[in-house]
Amino acid sequence: MTTYSPSYTGAQWRIAQVELDPETRAPVKTVMEPTELAGPTVFWPDGTTSYVLHFKGGSATSWVVADEAETALRALEAVRGGQEIAPEVLRSYLGTVRRLETRMTALKEELLLVAREPGPNGRPRLPFRDIGEELGQHHSTVAERHQRILDGDTARWRHWVAGRTERAAMYFNGGELPLTPKPQREHETGVYDSQEELGKVLARCRCGWSGPAGTNTVTAGRQGKAHEDNPDA
Repeated sequence: MTTYSPSYTGAQWRIAQVELDPETRAPVKTVMEPTELAGPTVFWPDGTTSYVLHFKGGSATSWVVADEAETALRALEAVRGGQEIAPEVLRSYLGTVRRLETRMTALKEELLLVAREPGPNGRPRLPFRDIGEELGQHHSTVAERHQRILDGDTARWRHWVAGRTERAAMYFNGGELPLTPKPQREHETGVYDSQEELGKVLARCRCGWSGPAGTNTVTAGRQGKAHEDNPDA
């Protein structure tokens, strides 16, 4: 590692845009060198900026996030710059941003689980109030979502976050002992994440009924309870 910015104390890389030999793929010509490096930030003569991400490359999950984040940045600049976006590029932007959003939701919820797991002192690492403050949600909403995850309603892409790790087997059946079987009722509702609208929840019943999607779990729970009390309404 070579330090180029005396004001930055972290590790830095020597970076340059180079031309590769078509056969050996070895660098044969330097096309452009940075005008300035500040830690992981690289400024180029053509007015563009790079940011070097530091992560272990053995896992495909990290590479996927880096690749999709780069595409999301291109989409952001295209929108802010008022560029005309071709239909096929627009489709790519939409799909990539949607996948990145889904991955971040799964990662956020895995961090919620970690935050509520016992730390070195045997107590949860963070209280619900602190988690809610960081997520911009009321602590009761966070607690309700945590309970739904324990009950088995995990993020759609949790397997992408925890797959092939020790965490993959955690929270099977909510991570609790098997529940005592109860007679099934015809009308029994719960609050679940909407599969059509990310970030929203809705009440669903065993009979097939579902309520409107919204952002408030308490409201969705009340709608479900009202359906249980009067299914024909």
